[in-house]
Order: sequence, then structure tokens, then C-alpha cells
Amino acid sequence: MPLTRSATMADVARLAGVSVSTVSRTLSGTRAVDPAMQRKVTEAAEQLGYQVNLVGRALRQTRTSTVGLVVPDLENPYFSALAQQLSRAFSDPGIDLLVFSADGSLETEARGVRSFLGRQVDALVLIPVHEQLSEASVSAAAAAVHTIQLDRQVAGTAASYVGVSNRAGMRLVHEHVSSVVDLSAQPVVYVGAKPDSSSAHERLDGIRRWFSPETPTLLGDFSAAWGREAAARILADGWTGATIITAADVIALGVLAHLLHQGRSVPAEFRVIGFDGIGAAALAHPSLTTVRQPVEKMARSIRSLIDSDDKPSSHWFKPDLVLGATSPASRM
Repeated sequence: MPLTRSATMADVARLAGVSVSTVSRTLSGTRAVDPAMQRKVTEAAEQLGYQVNLVGRALRQTRTSTVGLVVPDLENPYFSALAQQLSRAFSDPGIDLLVFSADGSLETEARGVRSFLGRQVDALVLIPVHEQLSEASVSAAAAAVHTIQLDRQVAGTAASYVGVSNRAGMRLVHEHVSSVVDLSAQPVVYVGAKPDSSSAHERLDGIRRWFSPETPTLLGDFSAAWGREAAARILADGWTGATIITAADVIALGVLAHLLHQGRSVPAEFRVIGFDGIGAAALAHPSLTTVRQPVEKMARSIRSLIDSDDKPSSHWFKPDLVLGATSPASRM
């Protein structure tokens, strides 16, 4: 079967009855074109199935109109939600967001950074896998292209940072618990993640600062499976009531699922509180009390940082407490 030749710019020009240069100006968007002429060219391009040569354009403009995003994993719905918000933030100027999952591996994270740098992305957004061991990847990225750390950070690198104040988020949880919970009946238990990332580290610090140093603490990872396992341990240890504060909504979902499966009442016996406020939070039933990160503002901030030529800087955002049925604003 003979191969079908792809349509060229010259083909579009012939069909539209204009010059090749007019087609080039229209499809590149670099200069204003008469609306009627633009319509003729775009209709001809669509009819022929013409695709703009992005590689050639990038070589001519020394820009690729792409931003890379490296996330620790895509199983955590919070990271998927972040990717969605960033995609929306870059949609207006026609910048493509390319997403790479490190799958929790430092080696895979490094490969993703090298891959994006090799593709000459205009900027790189990085959510580091590890608070310290990801330093080589973050530094390599920052040395080559405008790099912004999101949600998590490796301190001391030449990359900007955009994130929420995790300790302030835990203070909001403390204020809520102190005002509405009978701690003699529902004492606090913290289910978090091992402090390998800055977010896990800072949320654990917040618990230790705002609650008693003797607060029972279980540390695992950011997953619903860990939440279920932690809830099973809590019940096995004989707890009949508690306020379970978690380091992430995805953990809270696992905790909630196991408690309900075991016939425990939420919030009458166990209160459950999450952290993040997007993605997984919408899946909770009953609705989840959680600390919500202002991800829309964070995404717009990243867009502004990439558009500017400013020196690397940090941008911290205040979270909000969103009350749900898992810990309502009243004593039970």
C-alpha cells in the first residue's frame, strides 16, 4: 500500500488561494492577519489535515512552547489534580504541558529531567521525590532551564518554589479540633508519611508543634492502602474512638474506607481529617474535612514565574480548612 504524502504549507496556500508566506504568518500567529484571510487559511488547513511542524518552529523561534512537569507518581490523585490545574494555566498562550511520572524512583526522576532537558522545554516544574536525595536532579534542571519546585522542595537549590504553608495548615486543624472535639472521647491520632519529602516533613512538624508531643503517630506513605493499614492497626490496638488527622486526603480515604467497612461510625466514634482538598477529597463519603491548598492560585503563580525573568524566589500560599461530615463544626 503506497504511503500517503502529508499536506504541506504550499498545499494549503494553493487551496486557500494565498501565498505561502501568508499561510506561515496565519498559522504561526506571529503577526496579525485579516480575519477573512485567516478563516480561509485555517479552513484549508483543516480540509487538508495539515499539521504545523512544531520542531521546525521551535528551531526558528528558539522556543518549543512546552513546559515539562515531573511528578513523584500519578497514583496519588493530588498530583493528577495539580497537573490538571497547570494544564489549564498554560492553555491560553498555547503552551503544551508534558507530564512525566517518576513512579517514586530517584533514578526515574533523573531520567525524566534529562528527557525534558533534551527536548529543550522552555521551563520545568518539578515535584521532588525526596527532600534531600532529589537535589542532583533539581540542581541539574535549574542549571539548564527555568525550574520551579511545586508542593515539595529541595532546599538550597537555584530553583524557585511554589507551595502551601503546611505548618499553617496543621494549625488550622488544631484550631478546629480544639474548638469542636471532646478530646477525652476522641483523642488525636496522626496518620502521616515518612518525612522523606518536605510536605511530609512539614506536616509532621506541624502535628508536633500544635499538638502534644505524645500524640500517637503512625508513618507510612501517601496512599489509600497505607490509610487502610493504619486504620486496621488503630482498631487492633483497641481504640474505640479517635480524631484521626492524616497527612493527605488519599490517606484519609483509606482510613475512612476501613473504618466504615468495620462498621465504625464516622464522625460519632471516629473523626477523620485530610490534607490537600482537591482530587481525592471529592471521592469521600461522608464528605471529608480537609485542609485545602489553593491550587488554582499556585498554578497561576507558576505561570507568572515562567513568564518573568525574575531571579529564583519562593511563593508561599495560605491554606483553608474545609469542613465536611467526617469532622463537623460541632461536638458529637
